[in-house]
Amino acid sequence: MQNDLFVERVDPSEFDRVARILAVAYSNDPIHIWAMPNAATRLRDAAVFFKLYLRWMRSDNRDVFATSDRSSVVVTSLVRKNESAYSKGIRNLPAMIRNRSPVNDYFEWIETFRPNVDHRYGEFVGSLPNASRPTGFFLLSKVFKMFDREGLPVWAWSSNPINLPMYRRLGYQIGDQLRRDPFTPPVHLMWRPAMPLKEQEKSQ
Repeated sequence: MQNDLFVERVDPSEFDRVARILAVAYSNDPIHIWAMPNAATRLRDAAVFFKLYLRWMRSDNRDVFATSDRSSVVVTSLVRKNESAYSKGIRNLPAMIRNRSPVNDYFEWIETFRPNVDHRYGEFVGSLPNASRPTGFFLLSKVFKMFDREGLPVWAWSSNPINLPMYRRLGYQIGDQLRRDPFTPPVHLMWRPAMPLKEQEKSQ
């Protein structure tokens, strides 16, 4: 990775740009193909979804990080024991989106598997396919070091098996494939224990 690249927290003024990046990154993701079956409008619909998600579900516990060239983005949140990152935020979305989107029920089902401990939640991560260099791994490795300093594990899930090897390299433990029903995409739950400080110092 070139030395000029770094990771920084994204200001809310850039959320529209982040939404477009995530829309492009998730254009071939199984859950987005299922939730937005019209290929002709999927990119536009995904951009609207991410824009609403970021702006209506704003939380003091949510952080958005990106590489300095804005080729990769990750949306994370801090979740405390006995709390839910999703169900609390979904009430802030417009009623039309909340009631009509099949993603709502799908996410609520996934929420039932969330571990009841303090953790960081990896909500969305995406990279532009035409980026001049692979930056997704670089971004996540830097962000995870921040979480290691907090002493917090990371919980996430993925409906795209293509990404699982990268997640394993980043320290995630990949769970069994889960399927809600024959009509929705299966998912893998992922858990990354916090790296002990001594091990973290050795890796730097």
